[in-house]
Amino acid sequence: MRTPPFVLPTLFALALAFLLQHFLGSLAWAALLATITWPLHQRLLRRGWPRAASAALLVGLLVISFLGPSVLLFNALSSELAGVQRLFAQLNGSGVPVPDWVARLPLVAEPALKWWTEHLATPGGLNGLLRSTLGDFMPHLTGAARTWGSTILANALYLFLTLLTLFVLYLHGAAAVHYTDRAGARLLPQHYPLLRRLFPLSVRGTALGLCSIAILEGIVLGIAYALAGAPAPALLAVITGYLALIPGGAPLSFTAVSLLLLGQGHSGAALGLFSWGAVELFMVDKFIRPKLIGRRVNLPFLAVLFGLLGGVSTLGVIGLFVGPFLMALLFAWLRGDDAVLPAPPAEHTALHTSSGLEDYRTP
Repeated sequence: MRTPPFVLPTLFALALAFLLQHFLGSLAWAALLATITWPLHQRLLRRGWPRAASAALLVGLLVISFLGPSVLLFNALSSELAGVQRLFAQLNGSGVPVPDWVARLPLVAEPALKWWTEHLATPGGLNGLLRSTLGDFMPHLTGAARTWGSTILANALYLFLTLLTLFVLYLHGAAAVHYTDRAGARLLPQHYPLLRRLFPLSVRGTALGLCSIAILEGIVLGIAYALAGAPAPALLAVITGYLALIPGGAPLSFTAVSLLLLGQGHSGAALGLFSWGAVELFMVDKFIRPKLIGRRVNLPFLAVLFGLLGGVSTLGVIGLFVGPFLMALLFAWLRGDDAVLPAPPAEHTALHTSSGLEDYRTP
């Protein structure tokens, strides 16, 4: 009995995926970043840049764009922590006076007043309470620190492998595309040309939508932070923009700022900021983001919306790219091979044909 021609390649692909299962995320992110930024790489090469210099510049820009806000955040937190430390030393030396609202607590006013007087109102009591609390939680904190440390090291390794793979793809991307095209044309001769065209269009459309929305949310919520009287609104706007790239990042950001304002006693500003953030998030996530992402592959609103939600809930952040791509394939097959694809401008076609990422014909 003759073995079907696709059985052995499928078994080999499964075995290879099992072997590289811990590094598939790094390889996938490197491929996505290379696909998104490949036109810029080609533009630099046409301007006379050496391939290695262009690769180094693009990798460096990606590193700076993602690590720059972290440096700003750590600098801001260090200054804030210095102020918290000075306040703690002052309160520990003089004691924390009992606030008036403690005596008005229902049912627990007397024991709460007694506990506050014994532990916080006396000089040095705050330091003793902190030591006893840390002593109780130290075993849990030690275990959590070990877990966090291993997780941070693993993610640092994956990030290094992603950047290294991306650099190599910039150097040898044309060869990688050549061999991928040959394998795809042999295994899927009827469907590979459509896959070949849809993948970069879908990935770049998703990246454009995510980045545009992140910038928009950073600007809009930054203005809202300034109007609400939040501290360092510009820094908070930058952090919000970067968090908006992650599902759930933007609501986490404006909710945290709202709670900060509420803790400072600005309840009206906190409620207004939270309400505006909720309305803005609903409009962006349900209407603007799907429209931007689906425009390049002519996807309807609901297809993009369910592709994003299904991809994120199933695959995490990388599902933001996988979901719209699968939806684009579905509608391409429903409409007929190339009906879903808009005719690209001549300049666009020439650019990507020369890059080897848009022309799906086997070299």
